[in-house]
Amino acid sequence: MGIKTDLSYIWHSKASNPFVNLKKEYKGIYWQEELIPFFQSVTLPKECTTVQMCYVELSKQVKAKLGEVDPYFAKLADAMVTWIEAWDDLNPPAKAAQLPNGTA
Repeated sequence: MGIKTDLSYIWHSKASNPFVNLKKEYKGIYWQEELIPFFQSVTLPKECTTVQMCYVELSKQVKAKLGEVDPYFAKLADAMVTWIEAWDDLNPPAKAAQLPNGTA
């Protein structure tokens, strides 16, 4: 876990059209009324003992509570589960880490 409290890593100085940006991002203005309280109240059960389990549980809560706000969040929740499944497929747990002097 980490927290960054300094300037951005990337400096963005490209001029952009504020009206185009508003059109792209206006839903976020309304969504924040639901998103902020949602994330302030999220709790994970003690049974969630891995990052993957926590992420899948979070996806269930996103779908259940934010899916009503906009269909985007139901799609997001499904994508979160797909991401974890792909991660687990590509990163299977090692049976035992092999070190030069034996197993860890």
